[in-house]
Amino acid sequence: MPNLDPQALIIDTPQVHRYLVNKRAFVDPGLFAREMEAVYGGLWLYVGHETEIPQPGDFVSRTVAGRPLLFVRGSDGAARVFLNTCTHNGAKVCREDFGNRRHFPCAYHGWVFDHDGRLLEVPGEAAFGPQFDKAAEGLIAPPSQASYRGFTFVSFARRDDLVTYLAGAAQYLDILCQTSAAGMRVLPGTHVYSTRANWKMLPVNVIDGNHFMPTHVTYLQYLRERGSELNEPIRDFHEAHLGNGHTVFEYEAPWGRPQGKPDPAWSDAVNAQIAARRQELIERLGPELGDRIARKNRNLVIFPNLIINDIMGTTIRVAEPISADYMEVSAWQLCPADDPPELAHVRNEQFLTFLGPGGLATPDDIEGMEASQRGYACYREAPWINYSKGIAAELAGGFTRPGESDFMMRAFFNAWRDYLGMQQFTEAA
Repeated sequence: MPNLDPQALIIDTPQVHRYLVNKRAFVDPGLFAREMEAVYGGLWLYVGHETEIPQPGDFVSRTVAGRPLLFVRGSDGAARVFLNTCTHNGAKVCREDFGNRRHFPCAYHGWVFDHDGRLLEVPGEAAFGPQFDKAAEGLIAPPSQASYRGFTFVSFARRDDLVTYLAGAAQYLDILCQTSAAGMRVLPGTHVYSTRANWKMLPVNVIDGNHFMPTHVTYLQYLRERGSELNEPIRDFHEAHLGNGHTVFEYEAPWGRPQGKPDPAWSDAVNAQIAARRQELIERLGPELGDRIARKNRNLVIFPNLIINDIMGTTIRVAEPISADYMEVSAWQLCPADDPPELAHVRNEQFLTFLGPGGLATPDDIEGMEASQRGYACYREAPWINYSKGIAAELAGGFTRPGESDFMMRAFFNAWRDYLGMQQFTEAA
């Protein structure tokens, strides 16, 4: 490829149908540090769902952008996020992953905080002198926190624009939350796994319609053996850039959906419950939206690292960046609060079969991402990832079917470049 700037982050020349991303974006420690500052230090980042902490004193501890956080339900019923660090010497005040506590005692020096963040006890308090103000030494909140439809976000910069930031992604959270009139809830338990790959590879994998058929051969064989119709695996396909780097693609797939599409592999009793759910959706929301929720799957990425797969099961996943070539992934299952036991069993089975870290799809994705990361060691000699697929059809106004476009990857990386505020890898930047 002649006349390409080897320092450029992205080569975007649609007039010659070319869009290239420099592989150093996935391996350069200096650029990773810049991401942690400009992206993870300034954007809205997902912490958890309010249904994970239903009662006062319920808490979960999370790590977001390297910071330990405590997501807790206060005595007034409000869900709050605190930095999980003692205001004395900085030790974590909560070392458990989840539970219910009225008090959080720091094991290092014995300071005790309550579930509203107030400092209650200070051993040897008088020795700090008369100017010591215990009321001013409570747990510290991140600079910004806000919730939308129960999805709670923080930012380590001061901002008050969560809904504006979500842009078109808010509509898809609305759609998801209308699946049940009783509301949606996150089930207890967290899937945690790690991947020796750059954090960007997971959201890109989710919006990459090109990899499904060649990568997930085992799952497709499983569908055939259980009797699913695979003559046209993906139908009624739509993809969109939702603003601010958020992307979605929506489609009908051959598998069933506990949300409202029966499957021949499930029992008559379960399919009857699914048909009833579909009918309720149509009666409550109208035929267009009701059918859309019941029948169609959605892969939603909220930039930078929140992934919601509303497919044969519904999962919330977060890619936590650890280093330029390593991430940790946490996943939770989201379901209607009023699932009958038989339907809940099928939904859980689908979640584990496809989406779980030991399922039929996630290990495929992990191997694909790690194989790419290993290949990026050749970035000096082979510097470019080619995301040019579909540009010609898009410019011509033609319809691009699934697997024929890199449109959403281009939207993701354009936003990534803009948030970084840099065009090149030069040290001055």
